[in-house]
Amino acid sequence: MANNKLNLLLKIESDKEESLRMNFLQAQQNLQVNQQKLQGLNNFRLEYTQQLHLKGQSGLSSAGFSQYHAFIGKIEEAIRQQANTVSTAKQVVSQRQNLWLKQQIKTKAVAKLIEKQQLKANAIAQKNEQKMLDEFSANQFYQRQRAL
Repeated sequence: MANNKLNLLLKIESDKEESLRMNFLQAQQNLQVNQQKLQGLNNFRLEYTQQLHLKGQSGLSSAGFSQYHAFIGKIEEAIRQQANTVSTAKQVVSQRQNLWLKQQIKTKAVAKLIEKQQLKANAIAQKNEQKMLDEFSANQFYQRQRAL
């Protein structure tokens, strides 16, 4: 009866562990997507800055320069916001990894308890079997002694 309860508990803990693992993997994927967006924004800023430099060499009006400069400012603001998003995503990954690892410990503890109980039950069964064999052997010995 207790073994069935422990097996049920192990199933519940294993299911929790799997759910937390999936949450962790999802957070990792989210982090990668956000890092790629940040890299894309950085690349876009670099390209746009290079375009500004090239157009500045060939002659650019002050209004054109102001527009380029304002747009680069907007790109840099988007980069700051995306960097904050990446930072938050890293924290989420770390938190979810910690939760998953803690759940792994719980699951392993329940599995170890089941294993320990099984070993104990096996030892008791072997002891009882040995006791029965000893009694059987003793009975046969006594019966042989009486027959002589």
